[in-house]
Amino acid sequence: MATSRLVQESFQNLRVRQFFLTVAQVARTESTRLPLVPLIFLSHPHQLDLSYPPRNRHKQYYGFWLDHQWLIDLGKNVRNPEDRIEPPSENDFWLRGLGEICGAVKINSLTIEMCFQPEQNGAPPEHVDANGRVFVLSVCSDDEADYPVIPSQEQVDYLANLLGRQPRWWVSIWSRIERNQSMQNLRVAQLALAYPP
Repeated sequence: MATSRLVQESFQNLRVRQFFLTVAQVARTESTRLPLVPLIFLSHPHQLDLSYPPRNRHKQYYGFWLDHQWLIDLGKNVRNPEDRIEPPSENDFWLRGLGEICGAVKINSLTIEMCFQPEQNGAPPEHVDANGRVFVLSVCSDDEADYPVIPSQEQVDYLANLLGRQPRWWVSIWSRIERNQSMQNLRVAQLALAYPP
């Protein structure tokens, strides 16, 4: 009889301990940022007035430098039911932050690109890595294949207000050939996984 009571108390203590560990984990993952307010078009969207830079061997992206930690903090606003079972990682929060921006601004084609820091009007030094590269939230590129995916002026203004800076053109760290080859290799790998021999 004493053994079963001891086992019951052990299980109760384990449940209480697990509850406090879960509460502590949730407290560590709370965001200090407010959730985004979705963009609402009050009239027909206006075409973005965009002039393209001269084409070069590197793809160029139009967008905003991005603080990696800001995106993680934004992602902490997004909760999933399975977070209680398996706490999300920083990468999960990062992806959720990107999804939150895409949903709020209504641009599903937003991407995060690694670009070179320009000589003028680039990111602050603390957001540039040792190799002179910076994360960029890209709204479009100079690639002809991407031309149909050009956001409206209101969408770009929304992002400018959200991020507190104006967009500009950024040069990718990857040449067009390297980028195309890596994308082709990725597609081949995805097909191999989807259709194993």
